[in-house]
Amino acid sequence: MTKRRDKAKTYPVEFRGRRTRVTIPGPDEPNALLDAIRDNLSPKATATMVAYLQSASTNDADVDAQVAWFSEQLVEALGGYEVQGRLAEEVGL
Repeated sequence: MTKRRDKAKTYPVEFRGRRTRVTIPGPDEPNALLDAIRDNLSPKATATMVAYLQSASTNDADVDAQVAWFSEQLVEALGGYEVQGRLAEEVGL
């Protein structure tokens, strides 16, 4: 008997004036954001961005939450806060 695959989850978006649906990546799929960060930014540049993002603050809680999320993604790409701290020190932050 073949194993049944669950249907991929999607959500509606508007793109170039047309409504369409996009797939929500599953937990087993590679994280394209982390791959892009690792492929295009040096670890020291990534650690520097984290340091600046951690001190960023606005008067919009939603924006602050999104910046914090992105900062967490950068830290994950580096391998954790210990690595981020060491690299930040190396660049003089």
